[in-house]
Amino acid sequence: MAAMGQQASAVIAAAGIPVEATSVFYALDMHYVGQTHTLAVPLPVAGAENSGSVVSEDMIRRAFDAAYLASFSRLLPGIAMRIVSLRVIAVGRRPAFDFSAFTPKPSAPARQGTRRVWFDGGWRDTPIWARLELPAGATIDGPAILEQPDATTVIEPGLTGRIDALGNLIVERAP
Repeated sequence: MAAMGQQASAVIAAAGIPVEATSVFYALDMHYVGQTHTLAVPLPVAGAENSGSVVSEDMIRRAFDAAYLASFSRLLPGIAMRIVSLRVIAVGRRPAFDFSAFTPKPSAPARQGTRRVWFDGGWRDTPIWARLELPAGATIDGPAILEQPDATTVIEPGLTGRIDALGNLIVERAP
């Protein structure tokens, strides 16, 4: 197990992706003899390649009982359990991502004119906006039409659209 954990960690290190830390976890796929479905049983030996943790039959039995009980609300005493496979999971923790990279950076005028649109039983002159040109913090009161290459959004009368810091459109009832 320790050798497999080291190999899995080496794959992450060789990927050339910046990571702050790598954690290794171990799990057994197990079942009671005679059953066809397996259950993932996490072993409490994360980082065993560095800690010298020893896996014992008692540890495996307790881990299986806990996982089985959590999944099926009962145990089957007197029936032997079987290990089907061992899984080694290496997780590289990446540095925190700066989501401000998604902040909209408009490059053209957002207002595109008006169009007559049918709302609530009548025609209304409705502003048309280039959705991707709206800056973070922009608010658009309905009625309005927001156009972009892959979608058109209608903000109905009585609603307000707001562009958040990541460029998401939040539509809410007008205050």
